[in-house]
Amino acid sequence: MSDEIVIPEEIRERLKRPLGLLVRGCPENTSEVVRSVVRKSAGMIVAVGDAVTKTLLSIGLKPDVCIVDGKIERRPVEPVVIDGAMELSCENRPGTISGQAYKTVVEALGMCGPVIVRVDGEEDLLGLVVMAEAPLNTLMLYGQPREGVVIVHIDEEVRKFARGLIEVSSRR
Repeated sequence: MSDEIVIPEEIRERLKRPLGLLVRGCPENTSEVVRSVVRKSAGMIVAVGDAVTKTLLSIGLKPDVCIVDGKIERRPVEPVVIDGAMELSCENRPGTISGQAYKTVVEALGMCGPVIVRVDGEEDLLGLVVMAEAPLNTLMLYGQPREGVVIVHIDEEVRKFARGLIEVSSRR
């Protein structure tokens, strides 16, 4: 996958709505529910975004894969640090999924974690790659701005949904 996938505006609008279980509230209020759901999971845990990654780490949960861009709501933040984590990096422009980013996320999903994927650009849409390519029963967590945390259980339906969105997007 060397092409850049350009996600159309109507799909990006759809992706602004939660794609899984929305746990409403600030990190202090969502941490118990998130901890409970994650601890019950037998699958891989993937965090997309700096805020949700830092929240998981603050409550003692280490994701198998973290996809971060060094920003929360477009403001620079201290880099995510996980002792012993392997690190991969890629570039990804806003509104797109670069071929390099797609391959890097797939590579991270195949590694024995923890793995930090550092994105130069924007990581938001890389959750679609996780939904399309992660092993079944993976839990993907991402932040829903000013609302809370979304937890997506990757099953065949979620995988099909994500692959469908990627398929209808244009390439350049």
